[in-house]
Amino acid sequence: MIKARNMMTQEVITVTPNFGIREAAKLATSKSVSSLVVLDNGKPIAVVSERDIIRGSLLKKTKVRDIMSKKFRIISPDTTFYEITRSLKERNIQRFPVVDSGRLIGIITETDIVEATRDFTRFHQIMQDVILAIFGIATAFFLFYFSPLGAALFG
Repeated sequence: MIKARNMMTQEVITVTPNFGIREAAKLATSKSVSSLVVLDNGKPIAVVSERDIIRGSLLKKTKVRDIMSKKFRIISPDTTFYEITRSLKERNIQRFPVVDSGRLIGIITETDIVEATRDFTRFHQIMQDVILAIFGIATAFFLFYFSPLGAALFG
């Protein structure tokens, strides 16, 4: 089973609640990320998305604490792909900070989930191709073995 540690992004860009919205926007843009994790005393307390930053700017908010979203779920590195996708579907949670021993070690976003799904699908397709090749070879062998030519050679 795929676990969070195998699909998370390890470089997490973080801010504090007192960070300014403009500074947060510049940081997200410079690092090419769509969300920032808000830390308080080293622990994730919220997430700020591009949408939050835009909405906050339109509403003339000035600090991350005014716009941060607490709609996220902290997970462990051993959380399964199934649990993550279930939270995504049922609770509409789109960001999952990964915490191990009280320390932020990664984040999983919808992009990471899509990539993991794509990798799993590729692996599944390769396995199907291998199985079909094995069955094809076995079928060819038995057709040849039981054919008149095969009976003459092996019989």
